[in-house]
Amino acid sequence: MLFMVTFPLTHRDYKERVSRFLEAGAPPPDGVTLRGRWFTASHNKGFMLLETDDPKKLFEYTAEWADLIDFNIEPVVTDEEAGTVLKSMG
Repeated sequence: MLFMVTFPLTHRDYKERVSRFLEAGAPPPDGVTLRGRWFTASHNKGFMLLETDDPKKLFEYTAEWADLIDFNIEPVVTDEEAGTVLKSMG
């Protein structure tokens, strides 16, 4: 299952976040595939597309950063998946 993770990035704890990110790269745990990660040019928001069948793994991943970042996690579907559902509705 795909999950879109968004996170606001304020100036609070900026240097700590940068340091931690550069040190380890923020890889997801086993069982979670990072499909992509993006940041706005203004440094105020980030986005990740993650894939997993185990929501506990998402909790594990975000818990590692919860002292510095607030996360919003939404399950998402692809165009193809949405199209299949919409076609089945008639």
